[in-house]
Amino acid sequence: MTAAPPLSVITICRNALPALRRTVDSVLARTGPDVEYLVIDGGSTDGTVEYLRSLGARGVRWLSEPDRGISDAMNKGVGLARGRWVAHLHADDTYLPGAIQRIRTEIAEEGADVLCGWMVKVEAAGDVLCRCDPDRLPLDMTVNHPATLVRREWFDRLGGFDVSLRNAMDYDFFLRAKLAGARFRVVPEALARVAAGGQSERSLWMTLRETHEIRRRHLRTGFGRSRAYLVALWLKGSIRITLQRLGLTAVVAWYRRHLARPRKG
Repeated sequence: MTAAPPLSVITICRNALPALRRTVDSVLARTGPDVEYLVIDGGSTDGTVEYLRSLGARGVRWLSEPDRGISDAMNKGVGLARGRWVAHLHADDTYLPGAIQRIRTEIAEEGADVLCGWMVKVEAAGDVLCRCDPDRLPLDMTVNHPATLVRREWFDRLGGFDVSLRNAMDYDFFLRAKLAGARFRVVPEALARVAAGGQSERSLWMTLRETHEIRRRHLRTGFGRSRAYLVALWLKGSIRITLQRLGLTAVVAWYRRHLARPRKG
């Protein structure tokens, strides 16, 4: 029987062929035979399937069929993954040079169930370094999913991602893991680069409503469960978007460097 690889990387996509190509090239350029790579496609009609067929010779495993959304696609990938650790890198996100080697070093060490790396977010005004702070998960999504790895058994223990959630399924998963006693360790290095304008950003209010309901579902006490906290998060996000649209990106950058928790930039 073939030994399980140390790491499985999963990319999900649907009708995003140019973005998928960038992600696949990023992964295959930086991995080796000790890393399993899977692509889960939601039944694309833009030539993705033909492209995936061409990747078979490069060791990429793939599945293309309709799904029930992002959570369902990620759960399918986890169900097929054989690695002891699992990472999700969506289409149009890429690993940075040196990231896989750092990941190899981190997963060889004991004492953690979730490894949280920093990431670089691409914005119109320039790249933003996003740090992480898993201790603040009861208040907000403070880990960077594209730069995070999870021990495979924790998906089985927690039941994977909640398919009823459209935007904040990763926040729900990591909060549940934190509350269940998973050991988080921060990797103080940027591992991934992500494109701006993802699903959670395109529908800010829906995402914040979901994170609010998640906190109310899993936390018994705390300001994070309050309506006032939800409104405060919405105001902060709305002000940031307005300032960026007005070209006042320097104000946003100052806040991120000096006041944001965790710090950005």
